[in-house]
Amino acid sequence: MNEAAPMDLNAAIATQEPWLQAWIMVLVITNLLALLFVVFKQESGFKVRPEALAIVFSFVAAAILMTWLYEQYGYVRLLGLAHLVFWLPVYVWVLNKYRNSAYSGWFQRYVILYLVIAGISLIVDFIDVVRYFLGQA
Repeated sequence: MNEAAPMDLNAAIATQEPWLQAWIMVLVITNLLALLFVVFKQESGFKVRPEALAIVFSFVAAAILMTWLYEQYGYVRLLGLAHLVFWLPVYVWVLNKYRNSAYSGWFQRYVILYLVIAGISLIVDFIDVVRYFLGQA
């Protein structure tokens, strides 16, 4: 681990360029917005929307893995692996359901936002992880 690195991942993020901090905030907000859609009302009563729950769960799980990776390796490109491990399966599932017109209303609008923002992040994360394994910390 890099001895000069900040003590925790949040402190390391706070040292990054403002545009990167803003992007991370967009990712956090986009994922946590799913909380607004976990429970919804149907004619038969309230139901849980599993896609929204999965988005929140994958966000939290990725944060835990990313924190552990930071503690092991420091602030390196490998951190994107956490998104690939936890976000990618949920992303593919939600994308497939979206393609089958499974969503409507505000949740559909949210899903479009989620697919765009998480999709951009997953592309960047994939590139970063590959670069890490090619020797670029």
